[in-house]
Amino acid sequence: MNNSFSLTLDLDKATHRQAVDWLKSRPDASEAVVELILSVNAAEQRLFQLEEMASLLQGEVKQLRSLFNGKTDTADTQEIEEDPESARRLDSMFAW
Repeated sequence: MNNSFSLTLDLDKATHRQAVDWLKSRPDASEAVVELILSVNAAEQRLFQLEEMASLLQGEVKQLRSLFNGKTDTADTQEIEEDPESARRLDSMFAW
């Protein structure tokens, strides 16, 4: 089953002209759009992984900071359990 789509691009806008030039340079514009969508989806997943990693690192930094400052506040020094799924994704992300 084939579907079609159309784009309305304003050639007075530089970014739209760039998009038109890019699509023209591709042998199959439809396949190029599919690749763009897949790339965006992959980028969103990577961003989610990076945000998750940043959150985990923030917790570890708080723990280290409290250890260095000699504080034993349980709110800052709670043991963070590693999520196996998160660890697997990070390992695959950085090819460890």
